[in-house]
Amino acid sequence: MRIYLIGMMGSGKSTLGKELSKRLGYKFIDMDCYIEEKCCKFIDEIFRDYGEEWFRAFETNTLQEFKKMDDVVIATGGGVIKNKKHKKLMDGKCIYLSVPVEILEERLAFDDTRPLLKKRSVRSILEERIPLYKYFSDLTVENIDMNQAIDKIMEALK
Repeated sequence: MRIYLIGMMGSGKSTLGKELSKRLGYKFIDMDCYIEEKCCKFIDEIFRDYGEEWFRAFETNTLQEFKKMDDVVIATGGGVIKNKKHKKLMDGKCIYLSVPVEILEERLAFDDTRPLLKKRSVRSILEERIPLYKYFSDLTVENIDMNQAIDKIMEALK
């Protein structure tokens, strides 16, 4: 099984994903880290050097690679849902980690590595993406307390 974690930057996809993968005995992949390794550049450098459109195309190719994997938890990039065609590529369980905007703003307040936050507010990005997260998700879990969120996911996966 492939489990895709979707949600805003700062929603805890990577942190929760690592712990969830341990509990399930699955491999964990952070999609942004995977892309950075393949490109030998950090995400903000990829955006700067090639632009968002190029990055999103690379993201699509990466999702196609993931279809060949099994027993894996994948923390996707926050914007993977911007392309509705990705829904077909993300065959497995797609879990939306929902976090109130005020908590996201706190978590991201001093993060200068997020290219989109240099141009837009957390709130405006979230408002645009919520309908897409809901479109993609098989399950929505609020991730304020990681252990409670993982317990809900484990229960839903039974």
